[in-house]
Order: sequence, then C-alpha cells, then structure tokens
Amino acid sequence: MKAKLLSVAVVLAALALAPSALADSGGAGGFQAGAQSASTGQAALGAAVSNQNAVNANVPVSVAGGNVASGPSSATQAATSSATTDVSNKAKTDQDQNLRQNIGGSGCYAGCGGAGGFQAGIQNANTSQLAAGLASSHQNAVNANVPVSIAGGNVNSGPSSATQNASSSATTDVSNKAKTDQDQHLSQNIGGSTCRLGCGGAGGFQAGIQDAQTEQLAVGVAKSDQNAVNANVPVSVAGGNIYSGPSSATQNATSTATTDVSNKAKTDQDQHLSQNIGGGSCLAGCGGAGGFQLGVQKASTEQAAIGIAKSDQNAVNANVPVSIAGGNIYSGPSSATQNATSTATTDVSNKAKTDQDQSLRQNIGGGSCLAGCGGAGGFQVGVQKAETNQWALGIAASNQNAVNANAPTAVAGGNVSSGPSSATQNATSTATTDVSNKAKTDQDQSLHQNIGGGSCLAGCGGPGGFQLGAQFAETNQWAAGAAFSNQNAVNSNTPNATAGGNIYSGPSSATQRATSSADTDVSNRAKTDQNQWQHQQLPIWKI
Repeated sequence: MKAKLLSVAVVLAALALAPSALADSGGAGGFQAGAQSASTGQAALGAAVSNQNAVNANVPVSVAGGNVASGPSSATQAATSSATTDVSNKAKTDQDQNLRQNIGGSGCYAGCGGAGGFQAGIQNANTSQLAAGLASSHQNAVNANVPVSIAGGNVNSGPSSATQNASSSATTDVSNKAKTDQDQHLSQNIGGSTCRLGCGGAGGFQAGIQDAQTEQLAVGVAKSDQNAVNANVPVSVAGGNIYSGPSSATQNATSTATTDVSNKAKTDQDQHLSQNIGGGSCLAGCGGAGGFQLGVQKASTEQAAIGIAKSDQNAVNANVPVSIAGGNIYSGPSSATQNATSTATTDVSNKAKTDQDQSLRQNIGGGSCLAGCGGAGGFQVGVQKAETNQWALGIAASNQNAVNANAPTAVAGGNVSSGPSSATQNATSTATTDVSNKAKTDQDQSLHQNIGGGSCLAGCGGPGGFQLGAQFAETNQWAAGAAFSNQNAVNSNTPNATAGGNIYSGPSSATQRATSSADTDVSNRAKTDQNQWQHQQLPIWKI
C-alpha cells in the first residue's frame, strides 16, 4: 500500500511541472436542439353525377311483295354511365433528425472543468382529413336489336347475334392513405479524453420526443340507379315459309355502387438514443459522471366514418324471336346468356398500422479509476403510447327486380321444326358491408445501461442506476353494419310453338340461378404487440 501511494505522489509531482497550457482548462458546454413540425390538412368536397338516357337501336326493316333474303345481322350495343369521386388523402410526411455531439474531446491533464451536454429533438406530424364524397349514376338504357321482315313469299334470314351491355357504376373514395415516417437519432459523447488530476464531473442530457397524429372524418355516398332493357326480338312474318338462321343473345345488366371511407394510414416512429459519458481513464480526484435519457413517443389514429352504398336495378333481359308463317317454320338453334347483377359495397374499416421502435443505450464511467472517484449515476425513461379509435357506420343496400326471359314463339299453318334451345340465366343481388378493425400496433422498447463498469481500488463512490419502460396501447372500436339484399327475380325459359301440322322441337336446356346474399363484417381483428427489454449492469466494487 505504501509503495502504491509513493508512486501516485511521483506522478502528481511530475504533472505539477507540466506546461500551463495543459492546466486550468475551462469547462466545455454544448447544446443542440432540433425541432420539426409537419402538418397536412385536407378539406375536400367532391360531387360527380352522371345521368344517361341511352337508346341503342338496331332495327333493319324489310317489306317485300315477293321474297326477303337477309344476310347475317349482328349488333354490339353498349350503354355506360359512370360517376367517380376521389377526395382521398395520400399525403406522405417524412421527418428525419440526426443530432450528434462530442464534448471534451481534447486532452486535459490537470484542473479540467466539467463538460456538459444537452440534446433535445422534437418532432410533430399531424395529418387531418375532412372529406365528403358523393357519386351518383342514373341510367335509363334501352339496347334493342329488332330486325323485322314482312314478305308475301318466303323469308330467308341469316344468323342473328346481339351483344348488349348496360352498365351503371358509382364510386366514391374518401379514404385516408397518408403515411407518416419519423426517424430520430441522438448521439452524445462527453468527456471522452484522458484526465489525470482534478477532473470536473461530466453531465449529459438527451430528450427525444415524437408525436404523430392522424385524424379522419369522412362521409362517402355512392348511388347507382339502373333501368335497363336488353331486347333481342327478331320478327318474321311471311305468307310462305320462314327459314331462320341461328339466334344468339348475350345480355348483361350491371349496377354497382362502391364507397371506400377506410383508414389505411401508416405511422412509423423510430427513435435511437446513445450516450457515452466519462469513457476515458481518470487516475485521481475524478468528479462524478451523470447521465439522463428520455424518449417519448405518441401515435394516435382516429377515424369517424360513414359509408353508404345503394344499388337499385330494374333489369329486363329478353330474347324473344317471333316467327309467323302461312307455311312451315324452320328455326335454327337459339341460345341466350342473360346476367343481371346488382352490387353494393361499403368499406369503412380501419387498417391503420402503427409502429413504434425505441432504443436507449447508456454507458457511464466505463473507464478505470484508481482513487477518489466520484459516484456514477444513470437514468433512463422510455415511454410509448399508441391509441387507435374507430367509429364507423356502414350501410349497403342492393335492390334488384330482374326478369330474364327466353321465349321464342313460332306460329305456323304448317309444320314447326325448331333447333336446340338453351338458356343460361343468372340474377344476382349482393350487399356487403365491412366496418371491421384490422389496425395493427407494434411497440418495441429496448433499454440498456452500463454504469461504472471499470475497476475501482479506493474511495470509490457508489453507482446508481434507474430504468423505467412504460408502454400503453389502446384499441377502441364502435361499429354498426347493415347489409340488405332485396331480390325479385324471374328466370323464364318458355319456348312456345303453335302449328296446324306437326311440331318437331330440338333439345331444350335451361340453367337458372337466382342468388341473394347480404354480408356484414363488424369484427375486431386488431393486433397489439408489446415487447420490452431492460438490461442493467452495476459493478462489484473492489477495495
């Protein structure tokens, strides 16, 4: 023990003879403050109205005292009414902040003043949306393919085909797809140089605060009204015979209303705090090192949404070839594909995703101290809060009055020879409402602290360490969903033949489907993950 004290005295005497430039240095102080604020506000009102009164007519007329020989007849008729409103928010906000501080990096041998450092990083991002979207499509469509042949003699008609489409759609999008990214990095190195005698205490402070808030209040209404008539009615009247070619009709009537007022906003918050205080070696009379870190994150996503989708359809798909003859009727194959579809879809769900990552790391007094060392103290606080609220009302109504008719009629004074007859008829009414909550919240927090990790032989102060990690995640959902599907469907395949002679009818097949479905989803599929790691190492002091 005496030998060690003698060696310390020799070192003190040597340092006392050092140049004055290396002694009595004043303390260094550093301050950094970074503040960011980003605000995106949207107030939008969009209205789209499409009114259509369309008549597509293909009506070739032939009147002859003799014979009528007609070539092929084809009609492609499309009536489309569309109204689209987009008042959605797709804004993207990026906030990146990097603060780096190095204090006391020079060499000081004796009488060094204390170094102090302060860092504060504050970020605020706010995205607000108030939107009302209205889309309305009204369609009164008539697609008619009516070739008429009147002859005193014979009628020879070529093939007849008709493709008739009536489509009415209304779409409203007032959803929030805004994305907010917040990245913050704070790094601090205080007192990293070598100090031999009378070193002042080093102090460090870091504070990182992030706040991200996304709010949405949206009203979306989509309405599609359709009164559609798709008619394929070839008429042949002859005093003699009628020879008709094949007849085919493809008839589609579609009414669609879609409303999207969902919240798909994504919020990412990343925060990294790193602090190294008093990392150098101190031989005698060292002051105490102190460190403080504070990381706070808050993310809030709120949604109040009302979505209404209504589809009204009155559809008539008719394939009615008529043949009247004083003689015989020879009809080719007849096929009809008839689809009537009414769909109403409302999406006011919450698919927002919130990620919060926080890492705090602190190393205080990691060097070696031989005598008279001051106490090291460390403090860490990590707080995270994520809140997701949803209030949603979704209504979807699909009303359908559909008539799919395949009724070829043949009236003859002689014989009737009809080819095969096939009909595929579908009437579908669908109403779907989704007001579910699929929000996902991830919270990851890591606290690591190493205080006084070196060896101390005499007069060492006691180390103190404190860690606190708090996480709060709350998901609230209030949802009401109603889906109505009203269907009055008639699928009719009624070939009619009247003859003074014989009737030779080919095969007749009909595939008829009437479907009405209403689905409502108000489930809560929100997922919340909370992970927290705390690690603390306090040394065992040696004397």
